[in-house]
Order: sequence, then C-alpha cells, then structure tokens
Amino acid sequence: MEDAQLYVSANAMQRRDALLVLSEYLPQMSWREEGEAVLDVGCGSGDVTRNLLMPLLPRVEQVVGVDVSRDMVNFASKTFEHNSLSFHHLDIERAVQPRQAFPDGFSKVFSLYCLHWVKDQERCLNNIYQLLQPGGETLLVFLARNPLFTMYENMSMKDRWQPYMQDVSNFVSVFQHKNDPAQIMADLAEEVGFEVLSCEAPTFEFVFENINYLKNAIKAVNPFLKRVPCEEQDAFLLDCLDELARLKTQRSDGKMVARYSLMVAHLHRVE
Repeated sequence: MEDAQLYVSANAMQRRDALLVLSEYLPQMSWREEGEAVLDVGCGSGDVTRNLLMPLLPRVEQVVGVDVSRDMVNFASKTFEHNSLSFHHLDIERAVQPRQAFPDGFSKVFSLYCLHWVKDQERCLNNIYQLLQPGGETLLVFLARNPLFTMYENMSMKDRWQPYMQDVSNFVSVFQHKNDPAQIMADLAEEVGFEVLSCEAPTFEFVFENINYLKNAIKAVNPFLKRVPCEEQDAFLLDCLDELARLKTQRSDGKMVARYSLMVAHLHRVE
C-alpha cells in the first residue's frame, strides 16, 4: 500500500465505486453558498481526491487530504497539490484531539475506500465527529465484506506464508463476519453523537478484464507482500490468485469478478 504509482494505475474498482456513490449522495447534501471546507480521510495517492472528488463538489473553498502513510502524502503533495488542495499526514484512528491540527474544522468530511483498515471504528468516528463543524456532514465509503479478506485469512494458514501474516486480523474489515454490518455501523455512529441520515451495505460487483490487472490490483493494496522475500513474491501473488479462484471469483469466460459489500454511511453532526 506504499507504492503510490502502482495504486494510481490499479485502482479502477475504487474509482468506479467512489463515482457511483458520490453521484448518488452529493445531491442529497446541503451546500453552503459561501463554499465548503472539505476533508478527505485516507486520500492515499491523491488522485481520487484531485481528479474525482473535487470536480464533483458543487461549492468548495478548501480541500484537505489526509492519510496515515507519509509516503502517500508526499506523493500526493508532489503530484496533485494546487492552490485549493493540500495533503497532510494524519492517522484518523489513533489521532488525539485532531481538531488541534485543523482548528477551523470542516463542513464536509469524506472517506473513500479507507476505513476497512480501521480496527477501532468507534474512535475513528469520534475523530471524524471532532473534525466536523456543527451542522456538517460526512460520507463514509469502505469495504464491509470482501473475498480479498477471506483470501488473506486462508493464505495466513499456509505454512509457507504464515510467518509473514501472523497479524492478518489487523488487515481484515471488522465487519467481514458480521450478519448486519450496516446496523452495527449505524449504532456506533449514533453512540458517538451523529444523526444517521442513511447507512447501508449493498452488494457490488466489479469485473477484472484480465488476470494481470487483477494481479496488479492485489499487489497495490496487499499489506503482506513487502514482508515476503523478493524471490518469493511472484509465487505469493500467484497463490493469492489461486485462492481467489477457489472462492468462485472466476466467470465462465475466464474473467475474474469481485463481489463484495460496500458500507455507505451518510452522517450529520447536529450540534
């Protein structure tokens, strides 16, 4: 997840889903005449913030992208920063009093394909709540369930790969094995103080046109690959692909398809 250039070239699924969700939810939000201060949590390489999110925002004064990876922030700053967009380092899960870093707060907070990496969802939501101005809204989009996480779990039980994947649970969505992830998320948001405008976890599907693109997509987000010795990394990736095939992700025409649940939470800070 540290190879920003690879992620930019292999995140078509993330971009497609972000566009679908934003196109549906942005018209439902209230927008200030004087412009918005917008935060993008988990901006990664910055391409989605700059090329997808910003052009869709109806009124914007300032956009800030934050990410836990300093390498990603550095790449985003060099590649996508401009006069109304800046990138900064912030760990949304572990930050203490994040409003101190951004004293004015934000009228809108977005997070697109990031929060499935967060284990302490309540603390994360608390930090987003703090960063929002009263009356502000947040739209959170992330994986609730995905065969990728099952593949990680299966790979971690193999003798060959187990030494590199002992902390596999840290990289599996906390909602992966929950019966009603949307309700759990909504309950957490209400406990934090949000008004839940909507919270759902619909099923999505994405078709990878060829095996090489799927391989690069897996490589771009795989947190374990860099731990595997260089001479074994190709074997590791091929084993990942074999595991996904066993999970019935291959269609009759040979193309690979991902079927997954995407959490979409639209929340409002009332006070």
